[in-house]
Amino acid sequence: MSVDLTLKIGGGAGQGMQTIGYVLCKTFARGGFYLFANQDYMSRIRGGHNFFQIRVKEEPVYALSEEVDILIALDKATV
Repeated sequence: MSVDLTLKIGGGAGQGMQTIGYVLCKTFARGGFYLFANQDYMSRIRGGHNFFQIRVKEEPVYALSEEVDILIALDKATV
């Protein structure tokens, strides 16, 4: 069975989504997986809602998936 996993992290600005996304990407890459990541953020210094999405596969990946397998919600607005 091949791995094709999409994770989405959502929360308010300043809650550390960029850091969480970076650590997860580095972890999967070190595990030998291919990944595609995208960060969506508001154009405010603090405030607003942000997402970090990662798709992980055992073969090269060139786009995100609309399906989300794992949702990490750091606030109620994410759900």
